[in-house]
Amino acid sequence: MSNGFGNIKNHTELQFRIMQLNSQREEQELDLKKGIKELYNSMHPLNLLRNGLSDIATDKQVQFDATKIGLNLGSEFLIGKLLGSNMSITKYLGSIVLQKASDYLINNHPDKIAWGVDKLTNLFRSFSKNENVKNETEIEQE
Repeated sequence: MSNGFGNIKNHTELQFRIMQLNSQREEQELDLKKGIKELYNSMHPLNLLRNGLSDIATDKQVQFDATKIGLNLGSEFLIGKLLGSNMSITKYLGSIVLQKASDYLINNHPDKIAWGVDKLTNLFRSFSKNENVKNETEIEQE
């Protein structure tokens, strides 16, 4: 009997070879179970969504487009809230002009808008830090 390990000559060698094959089969079954579990987990809808979103989040063009969409939605919301839903004709025309102006700025200069938002954020952070330091010194003086 040829098995790649030489000829099996007696019962002991046969039992040893059977034990080797059983051990090999168990290892292969564990590897197969692990592979199936990894495949199942990778195909799980939540993991697919998470992996897809992480790919999208690293794409600069998608980030740029998402920023523009967010700015457009925000400007439409603010214009609607500021000018109200039951508008007069002048408010309606004003809202259209304001919407067109904001669309132009958002679509043609989003980098400047992002720069301005970043500067405002830094300003508010520094103001907040100054207030915290002021409050701490007032508490220490009391």
